[in-house]
Amino acid sequence: MSGCHEKYHYMKKGEIMTDNNLVVKHNALIEAKFDLNLNEQKIILYAVSKLDRTEEKFNILKIDLIEFTNLLGTTNKRYDEVRKLVRELRKKEVIINTKDDELITGWLSSIQFRKRTGIIELEFSQKLIPYLLQLKKFYTKYELKNILFLKNKYSIRIYELLKQYQSIGKREFNLEELKDNLGCLEKFKEFRDFKRRVLDPAKKEINNLTDINFEYEKLTRGRKVIGIKFSIDYKIDKEKQLIDSLYSKEEIGNIKIKSGLENERFNSKQIMELYQIAVEKTNSQEIDPFEYMRLNYQAIITKGTVRSTYAYLKKALEEDFAGAANQLKFCFNV
Repeated sequence: MSGCHEKYHYMKKGEIMTDNNLVVKHNALIEAKFDLNLNEQKIILYAVSKLDRTEEKFNILKIDLIEFTNLLGTTNKRYDEVRKLVRELRKKEVIINTKDDELITGWLSSIQFRKRTGIIELEFSQKLIPYLLQLKKFYTKYELKNILFLKNKYSIRIYELLKQYQSIGKREFNLEELKDNLGCLEKFKEFRDFKRRVLDPAKKEINNLTDINFEYEKLTRGRKVIGIKFSIDYKIDKEKQLIDSLYSKEEIGNIKIKSGLENERFNSKQIMELYQIAVEKTNSQEIDPFEYMRLNYQAIITKGTVRSTYAYLKKALEEDFAGAANQLKFCFNV
């Protein structure tokens, strides 16, 4: 990519924990063989969540040192260490097996360090385009926040493999194939070590920190463990369940229309959270909460640079970015 055809996406400071950062990967990439450490996986998945998936080619991703340190959970901002980490990642392979082919490629095609700015530009290998862009079927998606606080590198891999089968509710693996997929075939030859270092830590982290729960049981032949059977449950959002029971789809839809949010893909829980903030901010002033929402929404849309509309609108309502209360008071008095 060069010249006017370059497509950049600059990741802004503090942008890591947005509500709509989705990781979307073809299932063949979910099941691919690779060996990345914890931080390398988080960098790749963060970058994947920032791709413009509607494009035919990868956009170049710009990340600064602050973003890296936020992502990796450290206050260390030393450029040389981040540079070393990314260069090591550039060397790592991923092996994707399909019915007809075995693809061996790197994750990144290029890394560019912008001196004196702290900016690092990443571009994915073009060989990964079929597995990350314009996916219509055979893909798995999840919110980035589900993996950001996992501390065991195997937890992320197991989470993805189980998330892929979430709708089915179960998944079985041959033990050796599972180890090979996780990149630890030679490392944990004894099952007790695999259980202690991989399965049990992953179960604890995934069940506590993500949107799924899982249990597992050993599949044996005689006394030998030959496989693992996972049972997968999606955690029920009790607050969303309560909202859905109290408000019909028509009522939620009416709130969206009256507030000018009909073009936003907010869920019921998000709409009600925004509406509740608006009601609390306007109730004592006897002004229309729907107009209060509409004016603040228009104010942030006008800026044209918002990455997470929901998160930014929530803050706008709390702080009345648009000065809507004064506008509506004036209109009322006239």
